[in-house]
Amino acid sequence: MEQVYEDRVRAREFLDQADRFLLDADCATLSVESRSVLLHNATVCACDAILQAVGSRVTPGDRAHVLRLETALDQLDGDTEELFESLDASRERRNEASYAAAFVAQASVADAREATAELLERARVLLGE
Repeated sequence: MEQVYEDRVRAREFLDQADRFLLDADCATLSVESRSVLLHNATVCACDAILQAVGSRVTPGDRAHVLRLETALDQLDGDTEELFESLDASRERRNEASYAAAFVAQASVADAREATAELLERARVLLGE
């Protein structure tokens, strides 16, 4: 982790990108594996929006995506344990689809979509939208 300048404008740009990934993931003609990757990208962007808004950034390295998720969720009000579990499971499925050519179930993509949408909504609240 490193401290950066708190920048709500840049945070909003990350959130806009997350919205685009989420919208693209809703495309029914894409494979579930592709949708899984897009949902994970939306989650990463939403986390980056949250972290940018509070003046933090995750540096590259082992477990950076997990650290990004944990640290971003720590910034949100309320209980985030269930949301973390859902998003972390989505991250693991994305890894399997991307690196192991594993099958991704349609139901798991639906769960990931729901969790990602919740994260984006909670990020909007943090940003005062």
